[in-house]
Amino acid sequence: MILLCANVHAQDNSTEDNFINQNLHSALQLRNSHLWRGQEVAAGLTYTGNIYLEYENFYGGFWAGGTADGSYKEFNNYAGFKTGKFSAELWDIYNFSPKATYNNKEFFNYKASETGRFWDLRTYYTISKQFPLMLSWNTVVFGRDRNLANTENRYSTFVSAEYPFLKSDKWSISGRAGYSFALNNSENETSNFFASKAGLNEVSLIFSRNFKILDYKLPLGLWTMWNPVDNHAFLQFSVEVYSF
Repeated sequence: MILLCANVHAQDNSTEDNFINQNLHSALQLRNSHLWRGQEVAAGLTYTGNIYLEYENFYGGFWAGGTADGSYKEFNNYAGFKTGKFSAELWDIYNFSPKATYNNKEFFNYKASETGRFWDLRTYYTISKQFPLMLSWNTVVFGRDRNLANTENRYSTFVSAEYPFLKSDKWSISGRAGYSFALNNSENETSNFFASKAGLNEVSLIFSRNFKILDYKLPLGLWTMWNPVDNHAFLQFSVEVYSF
C-alpha cells in the first residue's frame, strides 16, 4: 500500500512537471532602447522580460522593462485568449519611472481620474498561412488616457498591419504600418496617447537573425521605426539572452 501511494505521488509530480514544461514560457532581451507604437519609451541599455503560462486557448503573465540607470521602470500584468487566426489580450500597464509626470506612486490606485496605470485592449487577426498579413486593433480602455479636463477617457486607438516579407529558420524581415487616433477627443483636442495628432505614427522595418554558438541560439534584432506624424525616427538593436 505504501509503495502504491509512493508510485501515485511520483506520477502526480511527473504530470505537474510536464504541464509546466509545456505551458510555462519566458524570455529576456537586452536592447539599446524601448520602442512602442511610434514612440521611444526609453533610451539607453534596456532590459525587457516576459513570463507567462498558457492553458488551451488562454494565457496570462507578467512583462517588465527597465533601463540600467533606473530612469525607466515598467511592470505589467496581462491575460489573453486565442482561437484560430484571432487573439485578444488585456494589458494592465504600470510605468513607474522616477521622473514620470503622472501618479506612479500608488500601484493599486484604480480611480480613473487619479491612476497612473492604463488598460490596453489588444486584438490581432491573421488573414491566412498563405497570406500572413496580421491586422491589429488596440484601444486604451481605462486609465491615464484622459482629456485635458480629466473628465473622460479619450479611448486612444492604434491600428496596424504587419507582413513578414521573408521568414526562414535564420532570417526574418517584416514591415508594419500603424495609425493612431482618439475615439473620444473633446473639442479643440487633437492629440492621442501615441502621437500629437491623428495620423500615420509608425512605419517600421523589423529584421531578425538567428545565430548559433555551439548549441546556444542567439537571436539578434534590428528595428527601424519612423513616426511621420511627429517627425521622428528611431533605431533599435536587441539580443535575446534566453527563451523557453
